[in-house]
Parts: sequence; C-alpha cells; structure tokens
Amino acid sequence: MISNIPEDENPSGEIPAEEIDTASLPVFTDTHDAGFEWTGKDGIGVILIITSILILFGLTQISSGAFLTPFTAFLRRWLGWGSVLFALQCGYAGVAALRQPHGTRSYPLIQILGAEGMLFSLMALLSVWGGNSVDRAAAGQDGGLVGWGLARMGEFLLPGVFNILLWFSLLIVTTVATLWPIRHSIVKKAVVRMTPPQARSQQPLHTKQPSPVEEEPPIQKPIPHSLDSLAEILKEDEMTNDAAPAQADIIHTAESGKNGIVRLPPINLLAREQVEKPDPQVIHQLAEQIEVTLNEFGVPSTVTGYRIGPTVTQFAVEPGFIEKVGIDGNITQQKIRVAQISALSRDLALALKAKRLRIEAPVPGQSFLGIEIPNTNNTVVRLRPILESELFTRTKSPLTLALGKDVSGNPVVADLARMPHLLVAGTTGSGKSVCISAMISCLIMNNSPADLRMAILDPKKVELVRFNGLPHLLGHVETTVERMLAVLRWAVVEMENRYKLLETQKARDIDAYNRKMQRKGMEPLPRIIILVDEMADLMMAAPDQTEQNVVRLAQMARGVGIHLVVATQRPSTDVLTGVIKANFPARIAFTVASAIDSRVILDTNGAETLLGRGDMLFLNSDASSPQRVQGVMVTDTEIDKIVTFWRKICPPAEDSAEPACPWENLVPNDEELSGDALVEQAVDMVRGMQKASASLLQRKLRIGYPRAARLMDELEKLGVVGPQNPGGRERDVLVSRDDDSSGGDEEGEGKFK
Repeated sequence: MISNIPEDENPSGEIPAEEIDTASLPVFTDTHDAGFEWTGKDGIGVILIITSILILFGLTQISSGAFLTPFTAFLRRWLGWGSVLFALQCGYAGVAALRQPHGTRSYPLIQILGAEGMLFSLMALLSVWGGNSVDRAAAGQDGGLVGWGLARMGEFLLPGVFNILLWFSLLIVTTVATLWPIRHSIVKKAVVRMTPPQARSQQPLHTKQPSPVEEEPPIQKPIPHSLDSLAEILKEDEMTNDAAPAQADIIHTAESGKNGIVRLPPINLLAREQVEKPDPQVIHQLAEQIEVTLNEFGVPSTVTGYRIGPTVTQFAVEPGFIEKVGIDGNITQQKIRVAQISALSRDLALALKAKRLRIEAPVPGQSFLGIEIPNTNNTVVRLRPILESELFTRTKSPLTLALGKDVSGNPVVADLARMPHLLVAGTTGSGKSVCISAMISCLIMNNSPADLRMAILDPKKVELVRFNGLPHLLGHVETTVERMLAVLRWAVVEMENRYKLLETQKARDIDAYNRKMQRKGMEPLPRIIILVDEMADLMMAAPDQTEQNVVRLAQMARGVGIHLVVATQRPSTDVLTGVIKANFPARIAFTVASAIDSRVILDTNGAETLLGRGDMLFLNSDASSPQRVQGVMVTDTEIDKIVTFWRKICPPAEDSAEPACPWENLVPNDEELSGDALVEQAVDMVRGMQKASASLLQRKLRIGYPRAARLMDELEKLGVVGPQNPGGRERDVLVSRDDDSSGGDEEGEGKFK
C-alpha cells in the first residue's frame, strides 16, 4: 500500500497536483528541506472545510446525528440566522489555509477581525429588525442570544433609528475590510496577465547586493540583461524573432575599460525549455512494481513518494520490518538493512525493464532510499530557465556556473570561485565538451571582458573553436600541444606577477586588490579562467611539465583570481594523478565504463550507472556525496548569437587583425628548434649522461614529446645513439664522454667539432 503524503508547492518546476494523480503516490520535494513532513495548516484547512459542510447540513436538516444535532441547535440558539454566515466563513478560512504557500507564517489580521465584526454586526442588525425580542432570540431566530445582547447594548448608546444606522454602518465597514484584500489580489493578477511578456521579462538577471557587514563597495556595478539591446545592436542581422520595444529603456550600464559602455547579452538569445509531462499511470505502475519486487525477495519496503527530473524519476523507498523469532520464542520486529535493498539493483532493473538503475542509499538529509529509474521521454535542459531562476539570480558571485537540473527538476548552480577549480571526466560522447561549452556560455552571459578573461585549450580542434573572436579570450583557442604547454607556463608566470602586485598593495586576495584599485581610480585585475578540453593529450606529450604547472596553479592561483577547468576522457591514474586530484576537490563525472573509473574520479561508485548525454554526478568541494544532475545543453546557434553579440559590442582594434597572445614569447619556434643549437645541446647532454630517451630530452631541454621524438631520430641519423630497443628501453649511446665529435659520418664530425 502506497502511503498518501501531501505534496508541497514547488516553484522551480515540480509537476503540479492537477497534472499528476497524487492521491495514491505523492510528489516529494526537498527544496525547503520539507521531505515528507505534514504541515499543520493543511490539516486545519481540511478540518474547517469539513466543519463548514457539517454545519450547513445540520442547519438545513439534510443530516443529523448524536453530535451534529445538539451542536447545530447550540449554534442556532446563540447565533440565530447568523450561524449560516458562520458556516460560510469557516469554509472560506479552510480554503484560504490550503491555498497559502508552504513555509508562510503571516496571517491577515484585518481579514480575521473584519470577518468577526461582520458576523456580530449582522446578528445585531437582524435582532433590531426582529423587534429585539428575547423569546425569538432564544428560539434561534433573528440574531440569536448574542445578537439580542448586542442590540440591547446599542439601544443604551443610540436609541431608535440611530441604533439601526450604527449596526448597518458597522456591517458595511467590516464587509469591505474582509473582501478588500481579495479584490486587491484579483486586480493584481489581472494586471499581470494584461502586461506584455517582454515588459515582465525586463528584469536584471545577475544583481549583486552589497552585504550589510561589508564596509567597502563592490568591485563593479551589476550589468543587467536587457531585451532592448538586442534590437539596437543586432537588428541588421535579424538574429532573433523576439519583438523588442521601439524605445530602449536600459535599466543600468557599466563602463568596461577602454570599450566604453558595455551591456550584457540579452536573455532572448537563448532558447526556451520545452518540458514533457510524464504519464502518472506509468509512475504508479513503477512504484507498485518496486514494492512487489522487493517483497518477493523478502525485503518489505514502501514507496512513499517520487520526484521527477529531466532524465530520471527518483522513487523514495522506506525500508520496512520483518518478523524474527528470538531464542526465547518471542517475535520481534527487525528493520530492513540498507545494504539488502542496494544489493537488489540488478533484480530491480530486470523487473522494471530499465536500461540502467541507480540506488542512492540513503538520500542525504532524508530517511529514505532513492531508486532512480530513467524516464521514457527525456527533457533537454536549457540555459535560459536556469539563468532566470531565483537560485541563480540571488547568487552574488560573478563566476556562478549553471550546471543543470537535479532529480527533482530544480536548478543546480555552483560558484567556481569557491571550488576553486573543477575537474570533468567521462567517456567519449558522454557530454564533456557540451558541458564546457555551456560553462563558457554562462560565464560570458554574465561577465564583460573587463571582468573576465579566458584561455581555451582544445586539442580536439573542432569542439571549442567556435569561440574564436570572443573579446573575453586571451588570444585565440589553442589546438596544438606546444602552444597549450606555453599557455600553462604563461599562467604560472602571470600568477607570480599578480602575487607581486598584491604584495605591493598589501592585499590578501584579488577582491581586496581590486577594491583598492577602484578607490585609486585605476583599472582592476580581471579574473582568468583556463579551460582544457582534453588533459590526456598534454599528459602524454609532456607529463612532467603539465603536472608541474597544473598542480602549481591549482595550489596557489585561487588568491589571484585564476581558476582551472580541466576535462579528460581517460580517467586513469596516469592522467589524473594523486597530486592533481588532491588539488581539484570539485569534480564532475559523466558516464564511465567501469566502477574503477568512477572511483578514480569521485572516489566512489555510481558514475558507471549513468545514462550518458549530459547525465552526470557533481561533487562540490563542500559536499560529502555527489549529486545527480542533467547537464545544460547549449546549441551552436545560441553560441553563435552570443559570440556575434560580443563582437559587435567590443570590436577588435583596427591595427590588429588577430588578438595578441600574451604567451607568444613562450611558444618554441619550429625554425629555431630545428637549428644546430638544440641538436648540439642534445648531443652534449647524451654524451655527458650516457643515456638517451625521448622523455629524458623532454625534461632536460623543456620541449614537448613530438619534438623530442624527432630529435632522437636526428641523433640516430648522426650516429650519436643506436636504434630503438624493444620494450621501451633506453637507446644505446654510441659516443663516449671523451669523444670530441659525435662519431658516425664525416658530416657529423665537422658539425660538432
């Protein structure tokens, strides 16, 4: 038997009660940590409605009973004909209690006092019109005994017709006081419905309110998303069909360095989300099947609720009890262990015909287990509804990332500044590149180029190159190993230079430094985010340099506003070393091939049961267990619109066709590397160490693996080293320390004398 638990209102996208039959299986939500708790106001509302109906049945003699008949006689004697109004007021109070949102503790005092005044003034007025007879009042007519007493009090104050005017005026005043808030609410809803959608959407998405404990002003004023800026700037391109008002009304703007006035991209560049409603009959059948399957295996449990997400539906399962006979013959109730239910995951998947099934045991902060079953129709999570959500709006950090939606359909956001670095891993096609693209889109939707700069490393050469030309980029998207290693070396140098600036200004972090620069009228330092789409390529080409630079940045770069977002499709220990994992507490795991890979990423199982296509487990730096999230999907059309917008807002300088790369001086030149200087250094090193291998040349000459391999081939042609040995062993060195030449051919002797 599935227990009935009232559902809470969920403003973040929960399925409404009128769409899902919750009489047999309720929706549960943990938005306000309500869980399955019964709220007292709902019970009071139901009791008042039932009381109202019973009073009306008793007054009209439709029903009678041992309790109802004397109770209605008591009301008729003391309230008279006003008992009908009392019954109606009880019913209205019950409906109002049920309609009041959960968590609200305010009660309309004016309406309560007005309702009481309206009841008493009506009873007194009825008694006056009935001749103010105590016999009629005792018989339950006119205003009853209470109305007769009030009318007698009025006669002492204002006798005659003035008594009638007194109670009539009080009736009018109390009626208006009772019904006025209702009229105000109806008018307000009508005005909102008649207001055009665009006028309602012109609200700033990302606002920063200064904390009351902060004495210093914020770094920069917030820049709102405006629908009007689209019509002004992108009108000639016809990039959107959304109509914008003719007269632009920009709420607020902010200056950004030398670019003048800068606005954030309009929110209507992003597509809206289309939600598909699940079938309540299917959900009910799955819940019953879960209970039947668990009972068949001797694990009695009860499905107490469910919550619907974009990809999966999580059923709340509460373990039951089994009877066990003790040594003394007494029967005791023994609680079902959590491990007994978790061990039946494959049997449940077989019974439910599910592709993959995940059991969260237990759900953090709740007293039940969560069995997650894939939905028949998945919902694509878009970036726009998350940016418009209340959770994202009240977040103060400019580096807030819109990750997706959880199993309840609630938005999931994270602050990159608090992580302070993020590690993303998963198999090919699981959604890593889409996740990186969504993060970049979210950041450039809420930050100007003066506040945020990015360096994007894309070894795949096709996933992130669409962001080329973005004014937020430092240079352009790098796709070669040599240039990507130069980016990491430049980031370390930039970090050290920034720490020197902070030391001169005696600032603790970049926020304190920027506040001091703002008071002095100087330009603040922008935050820098380095995004690597594939870490395995760098680790295979130059493992020592890559690990050294990445670990150094992860350890120290947070204080100066430099953050790393690293992705890899090879979650092995040689790519994600222990030192790297220790400095990346925040991690995202997409679907992986085995539980071993899941433990490498998250230090726990679970990623092997994901469904792919954006389904992920997010482990925040301050969380004890990962959270299942359906990632955001941003299409190429949306990205092109955002990039085009920023190109028009911040066009490149006329004197430079391409943006200058700050790490250009650190990139090794192929012409210089192929010269005699590098070859001579390699010969001297091999002759002195009497060892020869590509990895040795990488470490000593600080070059990449491709260049080191080519250099080994050149040394083999010159006769300095022998051919490659099987098993990956070091090559034989053919020259000794005392030789003045490289040996081999005459050309080599002439070259290295």
